[in-house]
Amino acid sequence: MTQVQHMHANRNKIKISLGDRIFNVINVLLFIVITLVILFPFFNIFAISLTSNVEYMREPYILWPKEPTLEAYQYIFSTSLIPRSYVLTIFITLSATLLSTLITSMLAYGLCRGDLRGQKFFMIYLLITMFFSGGLIPNYMNITRTLGWSNNLLALIVPNSVSVFNFIIVRSFFRQLPPSLEESARIDGANEWTILFRIIYPLSIPTLATIAMFVAVGTWNSWFSAMLYMRDEKLFPLQLIVRNFVVHEARPADMQNMEGLRDAAGNRIFLNETGLKMACAVATVLPMVVVYPFIQKYFEKGMTIGAVKG
Repeated sequence: MTQVQHMHANRNKIKISLGDRIFNVINVLLFIVITLVILFPFFNIFAISLTSNVEYMREPYILWPKEPTLEAYQYIFSTSLIPRSYVLTIFITLSATLLSTLITSMLAYGLCRGDLRGQKFFMIYLLITMFFSGGLIPNYMNITRTLGWSNNLLALIVPNSVSVFNFIIVRSFFRQLPPSLEESARIDGANEWTILFRIIYPLSIPTLATIAMFVAVGTWNSWFSAMLYMRDEKLFPLQLIVRNFVVHEARPADMQNMEGLRDAAGNRIFLNETGLKMACAVATVLPMVVVYPFIQKYFEKGMTIGAVKG
């Protein structure tokens, strides 16, 4: 046997002590309990969304409905409001994510250069904005009066284009890239745009995917900006509609009339009001849950790649 094989054999012979085994069992059980505690509220919301009005009125605290129904989902998607707000929210999220990722990465690339004049000033200027802001009222006046973006989707896309936290992550990664990459590209006649888009960006996919995920989740879940700047209900993103419905029970205009709902036999359907709210909540969370597994590998790598100084 070789020396490496001997080392592996010795490692396999190492016995785990009773204390370590007990610790591992307790650790696993503890994390199982924590996982169940975290997942139960989501499971309960989903279960209520599938519960009929009759069953919910009879027994509001149930683990799973005896006769699951999709009436709530059929109703919210039968109106024009929810599908329209879905499309609108997807557009806002994609636009804000692309814009923020592009601007943040370009800013990080420019400020990671050692030969840029005023680099220290711009870094201090950006860092100050992490701790201090102009406040809600000046920000509102700037967007509605100065820019004139009241009831305009630009108010939901442009103002948060630069995140200093994301900028620091991207800049830390760019500073770790070997300078020889840029030097060899310049020898071949590449300009700054070619270097950034054809060399730096392909190497930065994990980091860019990470900050894109941050921006996308934040934009998708945002309702406060829309509440401030949007007046037309047709321009309300999905989260604001659901928030008004769940918190204030202000049902949107397209969801007011429930009198004409009938089943296949012609009997009137009495929808579960709480189930409607839970169905709206599930509908808003589902897209992020579906998208996240596809970028999880980039997310995990991007979170650590800029944290090690090399």
